[in-house]
This record gives sequence, C-alpha cells and structure tokens, in this order.
Amino acid sequence: MLLVLLVSYIQIYNKIKSNFTLGLIIFTVALLLQSFSRAIMLLLIINNPPPQHVYPIIINLLGYNPIYVIIPDILEFVALSILLYFTRE
Repeated sequence: MLLVLLVSYIQIYNKIKSNFTLGLIIFTVALLLQSFSRAIMLLLIINNPPPQHVYPIIINLLGYNPIYVIIPDILEFVALSILLYFTRE
C-alpha cells in the first residue's frame, strides 16, 4: 500500500511540482522505511527470542502476546487506506 501511495505521489509531483506533494513523498518514504525496519526487527526477535533477564519488565508487561504487534499494524493499515482513498479521488 505504501508503494502505491509513493508511486501516486511521484506521479502527482511530476505533474504539478508542489512542495506539499514533495512532503507527502518524504512522509511516505519515512513510513516505508519504518515498515521495513519493523518487519526486520520482528523477524530477528522471532528467530532468536531474547532471554528473560535481558528486559524482564517488557516481558512481564507484554508477555510476547502477538496482539501487541498486530494492533498498531492494523491501525496503520486503516490510516494508510484512508490516505490512499483520498489520494486517488
């Protein structure tokens, strides 16, 4: 979805050369980098979970419950869907 937004913003920028659109491109690239880094970190944690003595407070609060990882991603997906809808209008 972020790639679709990025391509859309680049196409719009090529047509109108707006600073606002350039800002949206930078915003989308930042979100894209955030998504890639989150995915890489999640894969590293799943592959090699840290021992409890490394950060016991986080383990006690979250307990490796996958719902704490899924909820922010769902909210981000909804926000990006709305942004994409208004971009395509």
